[in-house]
Amino acid sequence: MPKKETADSVQAHTEAKLQFYTKYLERYLQILLIAQGIDKINIYDLYCGAGQYSDGNTGSALRAVDAVWKAQVKNTQSKAINLHLNDLDQGKVTNLRGLLANKQSDEKKFAISFSTMEAFEFLKKLEPELPKQDRHTRNLLFIDPYGYKDINRQSLEAVLSSGRTEVVLFLPIEQMYRFRNKTMDDEVDNSYVPLKHFIEQFNLDVASITSEKDFITALETALSFGDQYYTASYSIRNHTGHHYGMFFITSNLLGLEKIIEVKWELDSQQGQGFTGDNQIDFFLETDRLSDLKEKIIKMVCTEEVDNRTMYEFVLKNGFRPKHANEVLRSLCDDGVIHTIDAKNMQRARKGSYKLNYQEFKSDKPAMIFRAGAGE
Repeated sequence: MPKKETADSVQAHTEAKLQFYTKYLERYLQILLIAQGIDKINIYDLYCGAGQYSDGNTGSALRAVDAVWKAQVKNTQSKAINLHLNDLDQGKVTNLRGLLANKQSDEKKFAISFSTMEAFEFLKKLEPELPKQDRHTRNLLFIDPYGYKDINRQSLEAVLSSGRTEVVLFLPIEQMYRFRNKTMDDEVDNSYVPLKHFIEQFNLDVASITSEKDFITALETALSFGDQYYTASYSIRNHTGHHYGMFFITSNLLGLEKIIEVKWELDSQQGQGFTGDNQIDFFLETDRLSDLKEKIIKMVCTEEVDNRTMYEFVLKNGFRPKHANEVLRSLCDDGVIHTIDAKNMQRARKGSYKLNYQEFKSDKPAMIFRAGAGE
């Protein structure tokens, strides 16, 4: 189904969606352009739209091009970047071709390609090609459908399975939540069959979902495909108070860290979502950090934890390492936990927790966290 423009101007919730995608894309490119062992980057926008609204604001395709140019200007290494734009609407793709006619660069190895296919038909065509890719290639898929009926679990799993692909997915949670109860019988009205199929694909227990935010949380868990992948969600509330959901799926923990950075940049108090207001309430951040503190205490009091496990745990719970450092510093000062240098098994230097991706990838832990004040 072609992507429809729901308004002639960029509404606040649409802008929030576009910011989420493009801010992550900027970080994604900055990392890959300097990463050793990465030679080629593919970006796929499967519902790209016409590229520009009548009020002059740009859509995902033009913003992606700007992100590529910015990243390449900041980095001297020239790596091949391919942006593929797909939309079933031929007119929108034709419009994009005109807008982007002068945006490719042979010198910078930046190429733009186009197609006009059903998005998940395009994905099925792409599936067998991904395993054949050189291991030095990375892919990012942006999937922003009109509705949810075309979403196919099997195709998502297939493109993720190579370990070289990350997915950003946008879904209209309010619609899905509102009609969830219509799908609970064996026989449902034809108009609810697509939603029933979606719910069954992802094994969602709709009887236990009592809010739109619950639906987002349940779907975030489902998109991990049985904890095979790291996932994150970002809720976007529109002017009517209802929610959309942005979902991110990756097999790479550094990718998860970068999307969490985006979430906290866009929502500095809670790192959870866009609400449509600009109120600043620092008690919200305090409450969130208190939640992290309780989770860390429970984990460390249950088992001995090293810095690699702690780093992963913090990210999976939606926090940045700097939040964990603040919480750990407080817990150590209060004698609730203490740290051990894993190399010599002596008391560790105060304030050093080794929570970063390089330490996570190392063969051995650098730090051990134990309950109590220690000796």
